Amino acid sequence: MSDHVVVVGAGIAGLAAAWSARRAGRQVTIVSRGAGASALGGGAVDDVPWEQLARAARVLGGGAGRAALPLSVGAAAFVAELELWDVPAVERAWIATVAGRLRPARGRDRALLDLGRLEGALVLLPRAGRAGWDADAIAASLAAEPFAGAGRLAFQAVDLPVLRFDDEHRIGDADLAGRHDDEARLGWLAGRLRQGIAASGAGVGAVLLGPWLGASAPRAEALSAAVGVPCGEALVGAGSPAGLRFEAARDRLLDTVGARRVRDRAIRIDDERTRDAMLRVSLAGSAAPLLADVVVLALGGLIAGGIVYSPPERRAGTELPPAGTAPFELSLDAPVALSANGADRMSVVASMHGPELDVSAWPVADRPGALEAVGVLCSGVSAGAGIYAAGDVIAGRPRTALEAVASGLAAGDATVTR
Repeated sequence: MSDHVVVVGAGIAGLAAAWSARRAGRQVTIVSRGAGASALGGGAVDDVPWEQLARAARVLGGGAGRAALPLSVGAAAFVAELELWDVPAVERAWIATVAGRLRPARGRDRALLDLGRLEGALVLLPRAGRAGWDADAIAASLAAEPFAGAGRLAFQAVDLPVLRFDDEHRIGDADLAGRHDDEARLGWLAGRLRQGIAASGAGVGAVLLGPWLGASAPRAEALSAAVGVPCGEALVGAGSPAGLRFEAARDRLLDTVGARRVRDRAIRIDDERTRDAMLRVSLAGSAAPLLADVVVLALGGLIAGGIVYSPPERRAGTELPPAGTAPFELSLDAPVALSANGADRMSVVASMHGPELDVSAWPVADRPGALEAVGVLCSGVSAGAGIYAAGDVIAGRPRTALEAVASGLAAGDATVTR
């Protein structure tokens, strides 16, 4: 049994690992600095890459891929305590995007509108003079989606005031979302939506808005209750207020379970094998390292900066690089190996200029590209003596929210059984 667990990374996977280890009674320190991929997410909670389900829907019909397996007991408990996501028991959500797509998801941030629960409904999209929100174009694109036809959903852009002040045409989504944390402002919006729905006549089943419904917590459910029909956000690919809501929910959960938080960057893990601890975690901003029995690496993949693309030519001067090296490296020094496919240790490529990215980096059909698959070589979640990995940093695993939860819980559990 491992008494002190250091988790490197405070995204979904790191949070799940810390939560699991704390629930088992371990002392947990979670180390992170800056925003990672979880903070950039749009709020979709996937178990498998959604494009696979979308392809099935195109081939088999708009309703294909609706059924889903229930969450594990541990994952269900984690989701319940996070108090951020809605993950239906056995059926996927369907979410509209600001790009005009309808896409499946195993679950969603509670601010997002779940169109999978509607059938034969008219969905209103209020016009608003904001960059990134073209209600007419989004409505037209959504109406052409196969799932909309299968569910007999109609989408209509309408003139309906949702912006109260002139600066709201220009401020960022996060700032506008933060204003709706205020009860009075949310009440103002509810009143305007009720007036617009009444003017639109019968048959309005929902209101789809931009990513503006809360920065500290999802506000869509309170808005829906006040308006009388489901209201919610469309999905933004990256940089949505959903990332802020995750960070707020994460911090609340870490406080609840009593995990210690260190805002710093881990730069090195050494195997000490001393009487007091097995591992030493050195930090960029502190002279005093953290001593740990177990370390969980949850620092993300290439998007989050946990894995760094570093071909040999990066070290070249006026001549050739001094030596051939593997083209990827972990963002901190640690006694672990990297892999491009999750099965084999990464070796030096033949070219001194790194891999041919136009051949190997990009996905082909169902095969992910190296830029998504590369990561730490693991047996399950074990990456080395006393070191476990979770989330996108693991090689060859799907980069999805629920995969991060599952591997984080497994890493946290492993600190107990070790």
